[in-house]
Amino acid sequence: MRFAISRFPKDEDFLESSIDVTSVGADAFSDLVGIPPTELIGDVPLTREHAERILQLTGITLDLEKYDYFLDPTAD
Repeated sequence: MRFAISRFPKDEDFLESSIDVTSVGADAFSDLVGIPPTELIGDVPLTREHAERILQLTGITLDLEKYDYFLDPTAD
């Protein structure tokens, strides 16, 4: 399974950027969002409660004032 964090400007429908974070692993993302690894499908919204852990896991700072972020799991 591959994972990316996608960023969309607030109130917009276009993808501004997507960063591959597959190396973090399914178990870490499963723990983060509270969804079993086998059920991680579709776009999972990332919120303020996820921001600090995302920074720890990936080094990515979420600017939630300007953007909406999603964890995008996809099958290999």
